[in-house]
Amino acid sequence: MHLNRCHEQKSKTFDDLYAEIAKHDGHVDREIGQTMLALLARLRALPDKRQVWGLTSHYHLCFLSQDASETSRLVVVSALDRRNYFIEYLVPERLAPWPNAYIRGEARSEDEAVKMILIAMEKSEGWS
Repeated sequence: MHLNRCHEQKSKTFDDLYAEIAKHDGHVDREIGQTMLALLARLRALPDKRQVWGLTSHYHLCFLSQDASETSRLVVVSALDRRNYFIEYLVPERLAPWPNAYIRGEARSEDEAVKMILIAMEKSEGWS
């Protein structure tokens, strides 16, 4: 998978940001940083040709299908540690019960989180 930081947030790479978080004094921050670094490496290693742009916000990683911050956050990923991942995706407008509806799930392992992220990318219909 090709993961790129949205040009509006080029001050740090994803790896730089999460490595910095992993160095914080608090145990929770260290866990978040380390977990997200491992998840990013795993996603990049996938044989998936999709171009994915991302923004970070309050430790959340938001996936976009275009390099523009004003586009919809199609998939949102966050993690507390290697047993607590949270994945959301934007329901396509034609299927949504209300505007900007998201479906949210929780994963208890990195393997499960990766599977859920790929499903979320498909279900959001943001990538062809």
